[in-house]
Amino acid sequence: MSIPNSLSAQEFQTISKEELRSKIEGYWLGQLVGNYMGFPFEFVFSEDPAPVFIDKYYNVTDSTGIKMNHTDRRGNVNIFADALGGAWSDDDSDIEFVTLHAVEEHGLDINYEQITQAWKDHINRFIWVSNRKARDLMEEGLVAPETGKKENNPYWFAIDPQLVNEIWSAFYPGMTDKAVERADWSSRITSDDWGTHPTIFYAAMYSAAFFEKDVSKLYDIGLSYIPEDSPFRQGLLDVKKWHKDNPDWKTTRELIKKNYLKYPEVVENPWFHEVSAMVNGLCGAMAVLYGEGDFIKTTGIAVSAGYDCDNQGATCAGLMGVLNGAKSIPRELTHEMGYNEKWEQPFNNQYINYSRDGLPNLTYISDIIDRILAIAETAILENGGKKTEQEGQIIYHIKA
Repeated sequence: MSIPNSLSAQEFQTISKEELRSKIEGYWLGQLVGNYMGFPFEFVFSEDPAPVFIDKYYNVTDSTGIKMNHTDRRGNVNIFADALGGAWSDDDSDIEFVTLHAVEEHGLDINYEQITQAWKDHINRFIWVSNRKARDLMEEGLVAPETGKKENNPYWFAIDPQLVNEIWSAFYPGMTDKAVERADWSSRITSDDWGTHPTIFYAAMYSAAFFEKDVSKLYDIGLSYIPEDSPFRQGLLDVKKWHKDNPDWKTTRELIKKNYLKYPEVVENPWFHEVSAMVNGLCGAMAVLYGEGDFIKTTGIAVSAGYDCDNQGATCAGLMGVLNGAKSIPRELTHEMGYNEKWEQPFNNQYINYSRDGLPNLTYISDIIDRILAIAETAILENGGKKTEQEGQIIYHIKA
């Protein structure tokens, strides 16, 4: 599939290194926050949204009767934060953690053979649905993108790629065409056909959000990259119309359920509808529109909408982090997550990896941000951009 070119102007957009770093930090911290806010409610609400608006961390000790995941780590996020002393790995961030290491080793033009080997080296546990199937196919000798093709991966339509590829937009801030191209490339490790289109939609919005602050314009930018004959494009157009017609997001959520929950119509297990890139991708799109650029409102809608809501929460929260920078994320969600202490830095500046083999168990979050920033600088300069200094500040001039 060819990616349509929606940006014809070749003008430069400028951003200071300080602001660029803040937006990258907002992306990384945002996806952690959305992940943990959604954790207790992952797959809990399908028929109806959550009975309360999720705007904080819930856990089994203060759930006040809300139905949630009680039997594993998902319902104990505060305890986990205390025990680990910071943030911890989950598939909303740890596959991107692998991508970061792989790009550092091989460069931004990493190829399918190299990324397949990175998956085999590091991604073996805590993966599900199309990610799990792609990894199993690698053991059989297949190399991406064969691992994502319909004839090989029966879960090609699942949500997986849209929650693990936001990092490409952080690598290519404001370079929307390139961010979409590489996110689409990566999505084909696990997915095929319209199953890659939500990834493209969010990649475009993430990259554009480094400069564009109007979420309705971001939505249209993302939409412009989706092929005309895509069922996901029709879903996006419907959500846009329903948002205009209905002031309450729950009405639009009901319309998404009625029209798109059972898409695709034939799957081997009805539960797989709840992990579809269609219904989840559209619920995230709904959250972006109704959230109106506000971090809590957007993330809360994404989580409260249900289905695979930790993933949509993470994607939408990360987008809001890019839009408004790291300081826009409420402090209680980044500094006061645990029971026993308030951290001086977001998530105590610690990212604990217990899920990705062969990579460091502890990485400082500030280092992760700096490493992504370094790759973004390389991408800017390699794609016609410039780096200057003005009044003691480093300024990047990014060619759209």
